[in-house]
Amino acid sequence: MKYIFFDFDGTISNTRDGVCDILKKTFDKYGVDVDESLYSRFIGPPLSETFEKYIGADKAYEAVKFFRELYVGEKAIYKSKLYDGVADMLKSCHDMDGIVTGVATCKKHEEADHLLEWFGVRESIEILSGLVYNVRETKTQVLQYALDKYGIDAKDCVMVGDTIYDVVGAEEVGMDCILCLWGFGDYENINNKNVVYRANTPDEVTEFVKNNYAIKAR
Repeated sequence: MKYIFFDFDGTISNTRDGVCDILKKTFDKYGVDVDESLYSRFIGPPLSETFEKYIGADKAYEAVKFFRELYVGEKAIYKSKLYDGVADMLKSCHDMDGIVTGVATCKKHEEADHLLEWFGVRESIEILSGLVYNVRETKTQVLQYALDKYGIDAKDCVMVGDTIYDVVGAEEVGMDCILCLWGFGDYENINNKNVVYRANTPDEVTEFVKNNYAIKAR
């Protein structure tokens, strides 16, 4: 059995518009001037890390709370869009013999669960591990939670994601990683040894999983 864990922001969904809108309002609230061209770098890692760096450790979780309230309250969460081909990728991988599909994300667990339902792809995901503040926040922690909860060996898993945070999180728990080149990553500078494939499209992920991990029909 092979467990395929997908990242959310930048892999399953383009969350740029909604996240960037609320990032700007959060930085404005705390009087912090951050170049908007940098905002895409903050999509994926825990918000607490970003706000600790730019707003300060003493205000980071207060800023996270403010961000979350606006993100949901102003319905910025619904500015997310599935990338073309992702729904088919998730369903195809889910339907393969010998494959279990999951999502491992630093998006808040409840938000990820809700959006997967809203996008109509929740049935293609068997395992979900999302961020829970002060419990699991980094990609390493959300992956480790899934491994521990379901009694899975990391060697039987592959992380599918678009940023160095996905790659390093997978590396730290002992997983290989498929790097998705359609998200928010700084791809030219990602050369970690656990990256086993670079996919230009969701269809390429599907083919790689099928050819390398799925049980072949006899």
